[in-house]
Amino acid sequence: MSAAATRVGILGFGRIGRAVAANLRPLGFAVATLDRPSTRDFDGPRRADAAQLAATSDVVVSALASEAQMEDAFLGPAGLVAGAHDGLVVIEMGTFPVALKQRLADALATRGAAMIDVPISGTAPVVARREAMLFVSGDDAAIARVATVLDGISTRQCRVGPFGAGMTTKLVANFLVIANTLALGEAMAMGTAAGLDPHKIVEAIGPSFAGSPVFSFRAPIMAERRYQPAPGPARIMWKDLQYIRAEAEAAGLPSPVLKTALEWYGRLIEQGHGEDESSSIFELLRKPPAS
Repeated sequence: MSAAATRVGILGFGRIGRAVAANLRPLGFAVATLDRPSTRDFDGPRRADAAQLAATSDVVVSALASEAQMEDAFLGPAGLVAGAHDGLVVIEMGTFPVALKQRLADALATRGAAMIDVPISGTAPVVARREAMLFVSGDDAAIARVATVLDGISTRQCRVGPFGAGMTTKLVANFLVIANTLALGEAMAMGTAAGLDPHKIVEAIGPSFAGSPVFSFRAPIMAERRYQPAPGPARIMWKDLQYIRAEAEAAGLPSPVLKTALEWYGRLIEQGHGEDESSSIFELLRKPPAS
């Protein structure tokens, strides 16, 4: 599919969906989304419902936030499946159970449409720079049909296997990010408790062997203790941890680091930091000032 001849519908116009649309439009793709209060600032076509979006698209990029939204947007009376047609390819980018994605893919297949599982690793700013990692999985022919769309979304991609392998890879990636964020918060707490300037920690550790993309992104946020705006809200990490726990339990793994992450991110949510950047875990770990 050439960009100029490809109609792309964005289902889910949050931070990720907006970034995807912003990447595709300058490349010549005809991008549309749903007509919702949250999309009134979008100057492209807006469809009344998901069925219309599917009916008028060659490709739909699904970037929804919850399982309930997925169920309604795909299987509702005016859902994506109702408007699906032969040749439609749905690029599903969310973090959800493989069983749910497979059920929705099977429903689309009854209408001649295909779904590929392409979770995205990266915050909205990373997606906007076309630097997010796409874990691409599913039918080879369907992937080939939307190769130009995938290239437009990000220059970084990895084919990881059959449908569902993308989601499993995403859980591995997210667990590493979550565990690294927790370890970073603890390390920053140790350094600052010992009297180090947190900004000097960032300056010294970032270029060292201990530095990482997680460190480069979240250590400065911890140093500033400024958790809004939140490109990576704690509630998203907490949601993903539930899927990671289910995967680990199904495999019968001991998961000591996972158990610690569940304990501390659970505390973070309980203390009202769900909408804060996940770097706010530092607040639970740092030494409180002397009274």
